[in-house]
Amino acid sequence: MGDTSWAFLLVGSFAAVGAAMALGTLAALLRYHRTGIFPGADETAGVSTGKYVALWVRVAIGVVLTIAGFIALARAGLL
Repeated sequence: MGDTSWAFLLVGSFAAVGAAMALGTLAALLRYHRTGIFPGADETAGVSTGKYVALWVRVAIGVVLTIAGFIALARAGLL
């Protein structure tokens, strides 16, 4: 494997993990907003404000990782 292959794997992994983090957390938040039940939690247990904010921060970090990964791939000419 050449340097380009390793760069694609490394940066592409960051982009993929960021996209999965953003989309998965966003889907859970949308389900909570729609049904009032957070995935994986008891139906009676609510989500605290701190956890709700932390989940939105996780979505933002995932979006930033995805964008940074795609920009790095594009600059390296790997897309």
